[in-house]
Amino acid sequence: MTQRHHEDDLQAGLRRLHLPTILRLHAKPQQEAEAAEWTYREYLARRVAEELAHRAETRVQRATQKAKFPFVKTIEEFDSTSQASVRRKALGRFLGPELVTEGRAAILLGQPGRGKTHLKIAFAYQAIQNGFEARFVTAAALLNELHQFARDGTLLDA
Repeated sequence: MTQRHHEDDLQAGLRRLHLPTILRLHAKPQQEAEAAEWTYREYLARRVAEELAHRAETRVQRATQKAKFPFVKTIEEFDSTSQASVRRKALGRFLGPELVTEGRAAILLGQPGRGKTHLKIAFAYQAIQNGFEARFVTAAALLNELHQFARDGTLLDA
């Protein structure tokens, strides 16, 4: 078998296994691996890690789009110094997977412009990063949706 035939078989196999990141990136890392004299196991472990990281990133991107955030904000971007009533340490319990797994809730009250929406989006975005799904909806929009379901007689299904 020729080198080209092996390469064609490899590419076909990677496509069939749905490993697009390895397929797209394998040539350069292969040269790097040969130069660094990596073992087969080291080479494979690195390629698998790249594939997993890319899939996780893609999942977060898709879930973020599906959440329909008006904008994406993280907790790191929140300026707690200008919001004296918000203690950054108190926010930590809303950033782990426990927010979802333990059914925790956060009620944010305050004047407009204090960062409530920013924090809600940051909590939801963190939940997405922890492997969960989220959906952004205002209270008014949610009530309108529920009212419509009630009129249609599908409230229990909703």
